[in-house]
Amino acid sequence: MLTKLARSIVILTALTAASLVTNTALAEKIKDEGSFDASYVKREVGPVPDQEGHVLLLTESSGTSSNPGGLIDGLPTTVYEIADLRQGKGPHQGYVIYAKGSDRQVVKFDGTVTTTMKDGKPNTTMKGKYVLVDGVGALAGVEGEGTYAGYFTAEDKFHIDWEGSRSQPKDSVAQSKK
Repeated sequence: MLTKLARSIVILTALTAASLVTNTALAEKIKDEGSFDASYVKREVGPVPDQEGHVLLLTESSGTSSNPGGLIDGLPTTVYEIADLRQGKGPHQGYVIYAKGSDRQVVKFDGTVTTTMKDGKPNTTMKGKYVLVDGVGALAGVEGEGTYAGYFTAEDKFHIDWEGSRSQPKDSVAQSKK
């Protein structure tokens, strides 16, 4: 037989668990998709002398996001990337920062770059996964993840399409509870 204290602890634990389930349900994910076009602002290439065509790239790019009906539509976009490529193929990772005024969202990405030759010209594509890691201002509290795929449109320009899911910003969730 449970003592009064043990019974109280069991009831409190059950209520806490029920509260967590309810809060998780309220933080429902929303389908989110968009794209951005960016151009290199800085590009440093470090040759790695272990094999022909092995380079380490450190880049900074800028552009503008397209996210119709979403939170980051039209926001200036900055991409910081590092890629370890052998003959134009290999892993890349970095951060995409969407920011305007005091609103900012930071997204970490991790994927692969592939380059093939098409009509004597390099055809470079990239794909991978992303996760939202930080947000401030109107983008505070947004959580999300998804996938991306992209391609180069010129030697110094590229296009990225992304899709995934995200939560609402903290302020909009608080507003909906009132």
